[in-house]
Amino acid sequence: MTVQSSAQAMLRERWESHYASGQTPWDTQITPPEVQAFWGSGRLPAAGLALDIGCGPGTNVRFLAELGLTAFGFDIALQPLQTGRNRIDQRAPEIAHRICFVQADVTRLPLLAAHAGYILDIGCFHSIAPDQRQGYVDGIIGNLHVGGYFQLYAFDRTTEMSAAPDRKLLGVEENEIANRFAERLTVIEIIRARPDRYPCRWYLLQKKR
Repeated sequence: MTVQSSAQAMLRERWESHYASGQTPWDTQITPPEVQAFWGSGRLPAAGLALDIGCGPGTNVRFLAELGLTAFGFDIALQPLQTGRNRIDQRAPEIAHRICFVQADVTRLPLLAAHAGYILDIGCFHSIAPDQRQGYVDGIIGNLHVGGYFQLYAFDRTTEMSAAPDRKLLGVEENEIANRFAERLTVIEIIRARPDRYPCRWYLLQKKR
């Protein structure tokens, strides 16, 4: 087993444990108003393919499918994906055919040139170790359609966070998002979000034509 696969196995086990414990305050079953506002803006037609990176139990996957999109949700842990599928089957079976849940390492997405019009990440990128982030970036760029949008919610990397041994690699640096995606994506807007545990922002990027 490689160092990377060992690390990913440990990460998978950690998230499986989180969901098994029931300590999942992020599972609000409410799509954030920022995501709803994007789709209410008319920037994109509600058609084609959308990806949710680090989707958890799939609240936003369901939201996207209800709009009329084909929605794929990716998560490293299996348990939340099973929960998401059960919720869809029980509460919205009429859209089940437009939803696919995939267990995957988001730094190595099992897709290539998917031409998604929209990719969403709520709190996944900022939890990836910096030396693994390029694989994630490549997956976003490679699967986003020209003119498509990437919407990201992420914590800032703060002094407090950097001082904590278990959090020192979390969060994003100032200008990190713009710099990492600069080759192919343009930052359209950055919105400071209502503070969570740490200062946080919403980013909207578009793939260059």
